[in-house]
Amino acid sequence: MAGNRARFEEALQKANDFVWAEKWQEAVAEYRRALQEFPGDTSPLMGYAWALLNVGETDAAAEVYEKLVKLSPKDPGPYERLAGIMERKGYNEKAGKFYFQAAELYRAQGLTDKQISVLESSVKDFPHNASAWTELLKYYQAQEKMERAVIATLWLAYLYQEEHPQWAIEVCRQMQSFAPQDRRLGQVMLLLQSGRPIPLPLGTGEFSQWAVEKAAEFEEEFLGDQGSPMEITRQRALESLAESIFAEESLQSHGLSQEEVSLLIGKAVDAQTRGDLQEAMDAYRRLVSAGVSMPSIHFNLGLLYKEQMHFDEAIEQFLHSVSDGEYLLGSHFALGECYQAQGDFQKASEHFIEAVKVIDLATVEREQADDLIRVYEGLAQSLVNAGEPERTQELSQSLVEFLSQRGWEAEVVQARRRLDGLARAGTVLSLAEILSLPGSEEILRSVALAQEHMRRKNPYSALEELEYSIGKAPLYMPLHSLLANLFMESDNLELALDKYRVIARSYEIREQIPQALATYRQILDLSPLDVAVHRRVIDLLVSHGKIDEALAQYLQLADAYYQLAQVDRAQDTYAEALRMAPRGSVDGHWEVRVLHRMADLNMQLLDWNTAVKNYEEITRIAPDDERAYLGLLRLYPRTGRVHLGMAALDRLIKRYLETRRLEKALAVLNDLVQDEPESIPLRYRLAQLYLNMGKREEALQNLDVLGDLQLEAGKQEDALKTMEAIIALNPPNVEEYKDLYRDMAGREPSENS
Repeated sequence: MAGNRARFEEALQKANDFVWAEKWQEAVAEYRRALQEFPGDTSPLMGYAWALLNVGETDAAAEVYEKLVKLSPKDPGPYERLAGIMERKGYNEKAGKFYFQAAELYRAQGLTDKQISVLESSVKDFPHNASAWTELLKYYQAQEKMERAVIATLWLAYLYQEEHPQWAIEVCRQMQSFAPQDRRLGQVMLLLQSGRPIPLPLGTGEFSQWAVEKAAEFEEEFLGDQGSPMEITRQRALESLAESIFAEESLQSHGLSQEEVSLLIGKAVDAQTRGDLQEAMDAYRRLVSAGVSMPSIHFNLGLLYKEQMHFDEAIEQFLHSVSDGEYLLGSHFALGECYQAQGDFQKASEHFIEAVKVIDLATVEREQADDLIRVYEGLAQSLVNAGEPERTQELSQSLVEFLSQRGWEAEVVQARRRLDGLARAGTVLSLAEILSLPGSEEILRSVALAQEHMRRKNPYSALEELEYSIGKAPLYMPLHSLLANLFMESDNLELALDKYRVIARSYEIREQIPQALATYRQILDLSPLDVAVHRRVIDLLVSHGKIDEALAQYLQLADAYYQLAQVDRAQDTYAEALRMAPRGSVDGHWEVRVLHRMADLNMQLLDWNTAVKNYEEITRIAPDDERAYLGLLRLYPRTGRVHLGMAALDRLIKRYLETRRLEKALAVLNDLVQDEPESIPLRYRLAQLYLNMGKREEALQNLDVLGDLQLEAGKQEDALKTMEAIIALNPPNVEEYKDLYRDMAGREPSENS
């Protein structure tokens, strides 16, 4: 028996109102009332389950969601909610399976982002689902998220290793084409080929953090302590040389046969491995003299010169090998040590920073790479500008010590995770700068503790930890940014803004412009009407050649002036932007954008004549700008020049016709007629366009309306011409039009009609 629809609707409305007010017990009661009328209606069931969750009735909520799964099997929402409940109750495998079902439904709906998010939740709870990892792997490869793609590959290898070991090897081999430098893939394939098991401990926590932790575990499990970057590269160079002996392609040389080249390479590798440095050096030098140029040869010869303390000769060889990606990290590190040994700490620090940059870039997402490169450029420039040899020497020493310690690769992963937690939204911090601080690990631990206090709403404890960290590293600006953030969360906006201004100025002094700009923009997010900061950002952007960004900032500044009721300054700012606009990119269309802003402002000031000039200039430089022509159509009549308004419209329509955009012209005229259905000039143009396009019925409809409008306006001659046009189209009721024509004109319609 059907329920009472009125009672149902009333209860449902009340329940929804209680949900918005977060009165969950009342919402539960009203949803129950609604469900008494229509127990199978999914809308109140969804709300009912959500309300039950919020009053803590988890089991009851789960029962409702299970019912919803049966009633709406294609809706992913109930599956996702059930997964969350299972997760909360500690039933991780069930949670993972529900998440996977939700992901499949999101995939069917084409909601890729949601599908991936839920799949990541699925593997976090139940990582033994190969289907989930397979979907994630395809997505990560397509999005070039290589670290996550490698993690997915390693899990698939782990899951396939017993029943399908060849599949496990193949999935690793395919991933190698995307990430050829990742040693974990090669190590796992070796283990699989030798029949050894792949241990992969499970983890918890957010997927992004968890994936990074898994990477670190694999590094430690399979790669062990590989030594400094220089030692790792030396081993790679020896392996490469050994492989080249058996390679099919010939090595270019002058005066040596292919056999002699191979013998010399074998001799050099054997001697270097045995520790006979002089014999190895002689063999490498003969190869170089014969014109055999391989980065592996230059790198190893550089190492031998370095061990003999022939630093100039070593530097020459490393400068040859540093241009090859395989030897980039080790060559920069070796160059840094050579220059350090010569006492040139400035050049040493430059190469050590480059070495850390290579490492650091491998720890961030692809979309962060450009920002991180700019951060390193700013750091290097600040060292040059500072002219402080002591600071440069300390930085070099800190980086050498870090990269020479056991397990430095795992430390890099952990440090990056903590740095990302410290960074403000939209910024990325460099590993080099934090590593240069004495006691960096202790500082990062203290920061993590402060952030935990902030999350738990313990501001005083957080402040205590931050003050301790700042005392240890008073010149490290991200700590001050965190303090400013604490002020903001404590509702002390002015104190936070003052702190951010000091931070931004400090970055400027150090010539770390990307960080300064990021800080100024954070100030503007909090205080968008701070015109002084807008001006400073513009100056910095212009001085560093970022004209497009400066022009965008000009528009924001003008808007700020307008909101502050400083209209004259807003107009002056637009004028400044217009003078700079030709320096912007062509794709930015800056002149047009600025002129439109100026026209909008002049219209708000009722300065019609100036707005007309703005639009006229736009049509001159951008003859396809529809908005400008329509602006002229509206404004010319207000300045007493009605005929020019229609002329502007005719220019636009003519432009569309010349460029064969008939449908666009038709859309414009239809919109205008819809807004002004009694406009004779507009109706005439619309009817004429339909005639030109051969659309007879639409033309007749508009001619009929046009004739009526002309008669109402007392324009009998114009109406007669319109009737002649209608008669020429020979509509079914053509005789009626002819009779009307005779009555009005006292004559027969023209034979051409």
